[in-house]
Amino acid sequence: MRQSLATLRVRCTLVRMTTPVSLPEEWLGSRLAPRTLSLCPEIRLWLLGDDVDMHQRVSEVFAIDTAPYWAFCWGSGQALARYVLDHPELVRGRDVADFGAGCAVAAIAALKAGARSAVAVDIDPHALRAAERNAALNGVALTTARALPEAYDVLLASDVLYELGNRDFLQGEIARGRTVLVSDPLRRDNPRLDLEPRCRYEVTTVPDVDYPVHSAVVYHL
Repeated sequence: MRQSLATLRVRCTLVRMTTPVSLPEEWLGSRLAPRTLSLCPEIRLWLLGDDVDMHQRVSEVFAIDTAPYWAFCWGSGQALARYVLDHPELVRGRDVADFGAGCAVAAIAALKAGARSAVAVDIDPHALRAAERNAALNGVALTTARALPEAYDVLLASDVLYELGNRDFLQGEIARGRTVLVSDPLRRDNPRLDLEPRCRYEVTTVPDVDYPVHSAVVYHL
C-alpha cells in the first residue's frame, strides 16, 4: 500500500495483528493463485491472474485507498527482492523492516537470504494477511505491523519516492546507523535520489497493470 514513511515513523509502536482479517479469493474479476516470479523464481506468491481487465477495472486498480496492491507483485518489489537474494550479506543475521510491504516479497527474500527476523509493515490489514499467507507459502515466518518498529537494522522500501518527504526520512534512518535499500521504477515526474543505482533490472509487474514501466533500479544508501 502506498503510504508515507515519515507519517508512519511518528507512529512507531509495533502493532501486531491480533484478529487476522479474512482474505477474499477474488478481486478485480480475477482469483488469487500461487504464482512464480520470473525475476525471483525462488519465491512464489498468492497473486491475481493475468485476466485482470484493465479496460473495465482501471479506476479500481488505481484507487489508492481501496485497491488491493498486495495482490500484485510490483516490478520494483521484485527488483528489491532480487537484490537482497543476490547480496545476502546485507541482511544475514539482521532484523529487517519491509515498509509498505504489500505482498511482502522483499521481506520474504530477506528471510530466505538469512535475516534473523523480518516485519512486513503496511496500513492495509488485507496486505498484512497476504504477507502471512505468502510467507507460509515460502516456508518462512515473518511478523506483521501497521507501523515501523523502534528497533531494526535494515530498512527495505520499494516505490516510495513519489512523496518528497520520504527522501528525508530515508536519510534520517541512515544517520541512525541503519542500512537502507530502496527500489524505484523511475516513474515520470516522481522525485529521484541523487545517487547512482547499484543495479537496474528489467522486470514486469505480476500481473502487469504497470505498463509501460518495465524496469526498476535499486539504491543502497
